[in-house]
Amino acid sequence: MKKDKIAAQLYTLREFLKTEEDIFYSLKKVSEIGFQAVQISGIGKIEPKRLKEICDEFDLKVCATHIPFERLKTELDNVVEEHKILECSHIAIPSAPSEYRSEEGGLKFAQECNEIGKKLKEEGITLSYHNHSFEFKKYGGKTWLEILIENSSPEYLMIEIDTYWVQFAGANPEKWIRSLEGRIPLVHLKDMGMIEDFKQTMFEVGYGNLDWDGIIASCNEAGVEWYIIEQDVCQRSPFESLKMSFDFLTKNYLD
Repeated sequence: MKKDKIAAQLYTLREFLKTEEDIFYSLKKVSEIGFQAVQISGIGKIEPKRLKEICDEFDLKVCATHIPFERLKTELDNVVEEHKILECSHIAIPSAPSEYRSEEGGLKFAQECNEIGKKLKEEGITLSYHNHSFEFKKYGGKTWLEILIENSSPEYLMIEIDTYWVQFAGANPEKWIRSLEGRIPLVHLKDMGMIEDFKQTMFEVGYGNLDWDGIIASCNEAGVEWYIIEQDVCQRSPFESLKMSFDFLTKNYLD
């Protein structure tokens, strides 16, 4: 893992990204933590050109975005134009809409992802799919995620594994990452631990119970390009949480 390949998923900071001024000062703090890249998600309204200017001011590369599936279906030309302004070559679908969450829906979703991914590839942009936990429900012995993977082309659709949600679903993050060798350019690093009342929740990377030696080794072997830290729910300031995760990774896993 290289330090400049560790990114902050801005969804973590969504409550601090509602205005252009918020975005400016939050990205400044992200840069001060030591990040050199961000994934765009959960931010307020801002022109792509202005966002790129702010990122450039703080030496932050936009490594990827999360774009809702419906927007990819209806505004693809605009999405492509925005990503060219941002000089960003990765788009991840944050989740499948509810109407696709069945066996037949998974097949249809795979077909539509192929079509969108093909168009994006022609523009130099790679499409990926980001998992939560519902994708691990089985249909005829196969999970929804397996149905998606087997019925989509690796040429047009990659996978962005989220370590927390894989574990939450009762699956093994390390095994899943290894199984996607060559098809997983992005990974979301998010820990899981226990709080009161036997409740599992999200923790800073290295502060929960996931096997980070195994996960990072599997990422390295599978060819992950971007190691993206995300924490949807924080027990402290999300800036502090990002710093804790960043410091843990840079202390223990840099090449």
